[in-house]
Amino acid sequence: MPRKKIVVVEDDPELRDLETFLLGAEGYDVVGVADGIDAAAIALRERADLVLLDLMLPGKDGNAVLEELGQKPETRHTPVIVVSAFLAQLRLTPQVRRVLSKPFDVSDLLESVAREVDRAREEVA
Repeated sequence: MPRKKIVVVEDDPELRDLETFLLGAEGYDVVGVADGIDAAAIALRERADLVLLDLMLPGKDGNAVLEELGQKPETRHTPVIVVSAFLAQLRLTPQVRRVLSKPFDVSDLLESVAREVDRAREEVA
């Protein structure tokens, strides 16, 4: 079975590296993205099974990334977990399956990712 692909969109390099490391250690194939400009295009190119998305990003904020993901048929149903310290700014869309506040608990992050990847797998089956 191919490894599930997760795109982590986080401008803080230390946090992006941490999330990428943790998810990679769990057996996921992870791609880190530093800003919102190319986030949706990278999620499309990588055929992401899940996107972890910060809201406050340089170039294009997380809400704009959500909108862009929702406009493309290939990414319209890609689940998104929002990880942000600025949750009041979030415009919820059907793709947003979970919301985690920064600072987050590592076990909450890993459990949320596993649950959404399993849920997506069940929806396909």
